[in-house]
Amino acid sequence: MRAVGTITGAVLLTLLFVAAPCWAADNPDGYYMKHEHQFAQDVSGDGFVMVHQVVNTETLQLQNYLHGSGSMDMATLIDSYQKSGFYYSAADKCKGTYGSAVFPHKGNISFVEQNEMSYAPRSFAYGTGYYERNPVVYNSKLKEKTCGKNYQDNVGTSMHHQIEYAQGFIKDIAVNLDCKAPTKDAKGTGLIEMRIDENVTEGVVHVGELMTDEEYGWKKPLTEIDENYVGSFKIKKNMKVIATKSKKSDKKDWLSCCFGGYGGIDDRNNKFGEEEIFDCTCRQVAWDASGWSNLTQEQYTPDKVKVSLEGEQPVVEEPEPTIEELLEMLREKGYEGNVTIDSNETASGNTTIV
Repeated sequence: MRAVGTITGAVLLTLLFVAAPCWAADNPDGYYMKHEHQFAQDVSGDGFVMVHQVVNTETLQLQNYLHGSGSMDMATLIDSYQKSGFYYSAADKCKGTYGSAVFPHKGNISFVEQNEMSYAPRSFAYGTGYYERNPVVYNSKLKEKTCGKNYQDNVGTSMHHQIEYAQGFIKDIAVNLDCKAPTKDAKGTGLIEMRIDENVTEGVVHVGELMTDEEYGWKKPLTEIDENYVGSFKIKKNMKVIATKSKKSDKKDWLSCCFGGYGGIDDRNNKFGEEEIFDCTCRQVAWDASGWSNLTQEQYTPDKVKVSLEGEQPVVEEPEPTIEELLEMLREKGYEGNVTIDSNETASGNTTIV
């Protein structure tokens, strides 16, 4: 068997972007179960072969399918695992609660295969009865299909490689799928990668990549690669998608000063210093950022006089009602008796008693 070597790609597709809350889907055929899985094989022979391999995790999926008649020399390595980390979320001292345990999940699937096949019809005699006298003839052109999918947040990518109706091929292929949930100390990552190096004789080759999210679905993919080759070709490709997800941040209470004073407020919430607070600079910034367009920004001074922030201009007070207006108000309320009005002058001004 040929030694496994480094596969260099002629085509490099690398998409690197910051995570955003767009697609939080899980693999519909997978679920979380803590485990480690290893599979290794080396097969050579002559006859008919059919292989079906599927490996799932919570957010990842690998599929590999093969059939054909003739000669084969193949080596395959499949490894996968799922596990979880551990950390405590921040305690809320104001509420007197303790931090809760958090278990961020990790998962990985890796697939490496070297395969050399040559097509030829083959017959086989089963048992000692009819099929011994009439052997079964296998006449199947060569087909192999490998597909990797990452359902993780902001990855949403499928990579596909397929050979059909081939007379022969020599192929190296590697698929790497990885998913790490973010923690408070490290960013999360999502990865899907496929590397191909092959020679195909008289066959049909398909290579595809599709990236999308929950909002647009398959109708409007972000990335779509669809390549088809019919005949004999030498192909090298390297396709890769990487996504990062922000660290988990512990939410702070808005009034964190209950246990540390103003100086103990988290830096993200401590927007103003003491000077900006006491000279009302922070108030002006709050007004400007509020989005209101018609505000008087009035406040009471210590002398109980309303003034504007831009100048100490007294606000015009409404005049007191006249005697005639008071009498009219009484009539509107249905009062029909006699009314006595006394007006006295005091040090603070005139006083009217009804």
